Amino acid sequence: MDPLIATLALILIALLGSRFSFATRQVSAGSQLLLRTGTHFLLLGFLLGPTALGLLSREAVGQLSPLLGLALGWIGLLFGLQLERGALRHFPRVFLVLALGQATLVCALLLAGGLLLASRLSLAGEATMLVLAGAAATACISTPAAVAIVAANFRVKGQVKDLLYFVASLDAIVGITVLHVAYAAMHGTPVMAARGDEPVWFWVLAGVGLGVVCAVIFLWLARLRPSREELVLYLLGISALAAGAALQLQLSPLFVGTVTGVIITNLNPQWHRAFRIMERWEKPIYLILLLLAGAALRIPAWWVLPLALGYAVTRALAKVLATGFLVRVLPLPFPTPLSLGMGLVPQGGISIAMAISLSLTLRSSDARMAGVDAADLLFATVIVGVVISDLVGPFLTTRLLRSGAGGERDPRGAADHAPDRTGTRAPESP
Repeated sequence: MDPLIATLALILIALLGSRFSFATRQVSAGSQLLLRTGTHFLLLGFLLGPTALGLLSREAVGQLSPLLGLALGWIGLLFGLQLERGALRHFPRVFLVLALGQATLVCALLLAGGLLLASRLSLAGEATMLVLAGAAATACISTPAAVAIVAANFRVKGQVKDLLYFVASLDAIVGITVLHVAYAAMHGTPVMAARGDEPVWFWVLAGVGLGVVCAVIFLWLARLRPSREELVLYLLGISALAAGAALQLQLSPLFVGTVTGVIITNLNPQWHRAFRIMERWEKPIYLILLLLAGAALRIPAWWVLPLALGYAVTRALAKVLATGFLVRVLPLPFPTPLSLGMGLVPQGGISIAMAISLSLTLRSSDARMAGVDAADLLFATVIVGVVISDLVGPFLTTRLLRSGAGGERDPRGAADHAPDRTGTRAPESP
């Protein structure tokens, strides 16, 4: 298919899908939990892609990489915009410790397990390290979408639900940061097409500096309170600039976008205008990301499927254990179930965006691991693992929040939470 036609077709599917696919009021509660995750668009993209029907060829998918770059920058910027210090001050500091602490523990557990498995299989090298670090970074992340879906479907309220929503909204900070550090550590190795002898700290600060530059440009453009149409163009431009420059320098576009968003939201008094616009376009952009991710999915070997299942199961266990440990030792202001981590099993779209970013980087150097393409190996493992987590996770969240220790039913009906797809919805005050 011609890349222009493919682009227009994807945009049309995304616009229609964002309008109709999540309207699930006429189906059963169990079906809503599945349909509202949006993972069926991954399957649709896979069917349209070269592995199945071939309507989107490998060349067409490759030529759509600028669209992927824009989506990565948009997601990073939207996530950063929610980290407004005034809003975060409404929450006890122990909530932030729980959010970042459980994500850090999960990352450490997955990385340690991956290194142990790699040593048993005699796998070594920079490609192996980047794949393991990338998989561990994606495992950190949860999504508040499942919490919002369950709360709306089953009219759940209560302090546990609010805490879970807060934790799931913020734990991506750890994953995005770990991925950026992994990118910085790999510069000067065969994994990166762009070589450089600079130390790790130079590339870490380069990502921060690039985000600062993009934020300053946006703040300068937005200083005269632009119209809505102008603001949309500015946001598109800054997202494309942040992601494009990051990919060119082989840094994490999500990290650069997040830094840009954090600066904008804390220095621009009108940041909420930008957030509302980006939030409005979140669904179409997320669906485009899902469709392209599905089309790019390739299973390089049969053993990747059990590997993905192992990734999903290990991540779920790590979430439950790490969160339970912190719930036991932290002075939380209200009784919290030790099974709180069950509500953090759904992964969401930021993990998919991270997998896409890593895949683009690994493909640029043709890195290989265990005899197969490292980009295909990592991408397939994470994507299939995310699908498993997003199919099982909402039911675990339901079990947690509908239990006596996890939440209460609201007899007046739940508020209409519009679940975010990428895990970037601003946390609400409990």
